[in-house]
Amino acid sequence: MSPRARKPTPPPLLRDLAALAADPVERARERFAIQDYAGAAALLEDAIDAGCHYADAYNLLGLSLALLDRPHEALAALDRALVQNPRYLDAHLNRGVLLTGLGRSEAAAAAFAHADELGQPDHTGLPITAANRIANAHAHLGDEYRAAGAAPQAIAQYRRALELRPAYVDIRLVLAHTLLEAERYADAADALDQILVVQPHQLDALLLRGLAAYLQGAVGTAEQMWDRAAELHPDDGRVEGYRSMVKRQKAGDAGAGYAGAGGRT
Repeated sequence: MSPRARKPTPPPLLRDLAALAADPVERARERFAIQDYAGAAALLEDAIDAGCHYADAYNLLGLSLALLDRPHEALAALDRALVQNPRYLDAHLNRGVLLTGLGRSEAAAAAFAHADELGQPDHTGLPITAANRIANAHAHLGDEYRAAGAAPQAIAQYRRALELRPAYVDIRLVLAHTLLEAERYADAADALDQILVVQPHQLDALLLRGLAAYLQGAVGTAEQMWDRAAELHPDDGRVEGYRSMVKRQKAGDAGAGYAGAGGRT
């Protein structure tokens, strides 16, 4: 068998590898729930620096900073949430409350008025707030199916959520995780490509896109993705864990080529 035809060396447990790119917003929610607002803010700031530009991340960062008595930074975070998703009801409401506390009554009234407008139907035919809740409900149900080991049902629920809210990048990332775990590597790559179109510096998406390529035998593409991740995020220790897989693969190919050359007569 020629080195070109060799399959990639099987990686460690796929779930363990995918877990290296675990959802940082979910970890921050856990810190927020136990009133560790400083811990939540630190996790979210690191995630945003790593390219995690989710509206949820900015909204939760705004709440955390507000509770740490950093209102101006909180307001900036909420503004960023609305750049990512101008129809994000909770961010408008949180912004209105924060502006009220800062004595900016006219701006607060405008924020609350905008929130009221979001009660109107959108392209789904549902009120915006209802469609948001239903999309999140599908995603939470997908999480339950995934935890129970029912990948097909989990994937179906995540896709239902994305039909309602295609811009919810965090749900698309969890879908990609689940597709990888189900060994649907091409579908995972497609989901990750969609994320990277809108968030090209997103570290978790780059890591998992490389993993999807590696598991399809496209080692060169995997190397490109992980090299790009290393260039954009040189201080993140997870990157080298992935790049080492390519190094081992190349070493194996080189060894096979040497052995083949030595066996010629």
